[in-house]
Amino acid sequence: MKLMKPDKKSIAFRLTTLTIIIIIGQATLLSFFLIAGGVISQAEKNSYASFAEKVKNRKDYLQREMKYHWMNLDPYVEQISEQFDHEEPPDRFFHNISDPLISMLRATQSTGAFVILSDSADDNGKAAVYIRDYDPVLNDYDNRDLYCVFGPAELANELQIPLDQRWAYKMDLSGMNSDFYEKPLSKATLSSSADLLGYWSLPFRISTKDAPIITYSMPLFDKDKQLIGIIGVEVSEQYLSKFLPATDLQMKDSYGYILGYQESPGQKIESIVLTRAIQKRIAQNGQPLAYRIKDETNSIYCLESDDIKGHIYLAIESLGLYGNNTPFQQSQWYLIGIIQESHLLSYVMKIKYILIVSLAASVVVGVVIAYFVSYRFTKPIIDVAAKVKETSAVKKIVLENTGLKEVDELLRAIQNTSNLLLETSGKMSKIIEMVGIPLGVFEYGEHEEAVFITDQVPLLLSLDAAETENKSCFISVIRKILSQPEEDEEDIYYLNSDPERWLKIILTTKDHTTTGVIIDMTDEMSEKKQIMTDRDIDTLTGIYNRKAMQVNMEDALLKRDKNLVSAILMFDLDNLKMVNDTYGHRWGDIYINHAVKHLVNIPGAFKVLGRRSGDEFALFLYNYQSKEQLRSLIETFFKKLQDDPLVYPDHKIAPAAISAGMVWIDRKFYTLDEYLNCADKFMYNAKRNNKGHYCEGSCF
Repeated sequence: MKLMKPDKKSIAFRLTTLTIIIIIGQATLLSFFLIAGGVISQAEKNSYASFAEKVKNRKDYLQREMKYHWMNLDPYVEQISEQFDHEEPPDRFFHNISDPLISMLRATQSTGAFVILSDSADDNGKAAVYIRDYDPVLNDYDNRDLYCVFGPAELANELQIPLDQRWAYKMDLSGMNSDFYEKPLSKATLSSSADLLGYWSLPFRISTKDAPIITYSMPLFDKDKQLIGIIGVEVSEQYLSKFLPATDLQMKDSYGYILGYQESPGQKIESIVLTRAIQKRIAQNGQPLAYRIKDETNSIYCLESDDIKGHIYLAIESLGLYGNNTPFQQSQWYLIGIIQESHLLSYVMKIKYILIVSLAASVVVGVVIAYFVSYRFTKPIIDVAAKVKETSAVKKIVLENTGLKEVDELLRAIQNTSNLLLETSGKMSKIIEMVGIPLGVFEYGEHEEAVFITDQVPLLLSLDAAETENKSCFISVIRKILSQPEEDEEDIYYLNSDPERWLKIILTTKDHTTTGVIIDMTDEMSEKKQIMTDRDIDTLTGIYNRKAMQVNMEDALLKRDKNLVSAILMFDLDNLKMVNDTYGHRWGDIYINHAVKHLVNIPGAFKVLGRRSGDEFALFLYNYQSKEQLRSLIETFFKKLQDDPLVYPDHKIAPAAISAGMVWIDRKFYTLDEYLNCADKFMYNAKRNNKGHYCEGSCF
């Protein structure tokens, strides 16, 4: 077709201009609503929040491991302290503490445990016993998996523990970083409670050929509270790296996690543990990290480095290893997650790319169609042009025949052009649908009968054609959805459908016209709820884990009716060790779950149940009318447990046994931990005097 010279007064020119404006306007409008509606910014925030949540979950897991396993030395320190006698030689002391020291090593699931005496030094070093377990996950009951690094060879021979290739009789601290020894000792005069003086060392090596380790150590006092040395555990960097899987953040080429350290507030965080070789591209041990804030809400930072291409993002979470008013509280350890921008914001980049391509495609296709169709008209038809201008841009137009052949042909051409342009305006939603983005847009005016929707809207709202064409019906559906907001979420609503679905709906009203953007958030919300379940639920029993139990009990303790009766119970399974030793740990799990099943079945709407440790459980019952009513529930629990015996593999039939302590909640203010400690004392009274039942009383 020969290109015609534009004539600003011709109908062809004017119609072409109008058509192009409509196409560009609709494409721009749709893009504007997507951007102004916060789709891109929200997607970016969601990416940051998801990244931060993953790092926080990993931090919580590592923090629990460090606090409740590696730092849990208290049950053994007293046993070891009582064995010390100033009149006896150190070797005799090491012999007496070998069993509790090995038990401490096993219980803490660390890679080493040690005791170093402070007043036994000579030219060869300090008297010490240091036992190492290179693989804490696999335990050998005859101790053949352990190695003696320092200590008497006779003791190792007696325990049938092989000597490590770096074995020495005494421990020479001059060849290593001795902070793990010196710092706890230097603070020993501040308190006789050793657990308040615990110190986490920075990574160091016992010898030049040894692998890097970190240690947790504290002063060791004898039974007369006299300082005799230090006690502690080690965790090798290799074992520590197993708790920081890089695939948490990125399946391929992941930077993973590193540990950071801050000597005091205001100083730069420096990297101290690199768990992957790829991390050496962006960080060096002992060197400060350079970064700037990117998202303060989620503690997301952008790494500043001239040696890497592209942006690297950091999520920094404090591990909080030291308590308040302890000697080393100024020092902070951090878990730092590292991820590439191309992976973190891949979804955001995809949306931007689709918007640009869709807008460009709509404009190009619209211009081509408008030019080649509109320029077929050569005669000015003012009435038809006026009618076209009055036609809504969201509905197909129908032009009646005038009876004139030439004009009718012109009308049919105009009609076809307008409908083609309408189809072109929908190409953006088609492209978005093809790419797989669950997003829809709708618009309706106060004085218009029609509702403009993109193709995804009926699918997202599960509507048929009649419901989308009827304006009042469509508005009713939207209002019903808006009446079901998701708790603690902004602009996200829950659809109680099969399968269940969550939608993000953003509405804007201007000049009597309402425009809405609908985004399917089902995958993100399902993942978030699954993360919350994994965080709060004990995997073996299906009840609250220790952290979730603590939070929910503290909340219930504050909200309970103080005029009604409440109590906290601590339960401890009896004979679990015998079941494990006789039938194996699988039956031990069955034994635990059998007891938990009966705990769960204790009736009542006001209760919180959680697993405090291996075979210990806590139950908070509140808002009951009387103590007799509450006692009746507990008596019924013990009776049902007794009437529901287990049949063991050797055909022995016996019920699960459990002892409990119950403390009444009175009007005095005590913390949850104080109530739990009181219940714990009553529980141990029951185990001593009324095993298989419970003891009760008031706190303090």
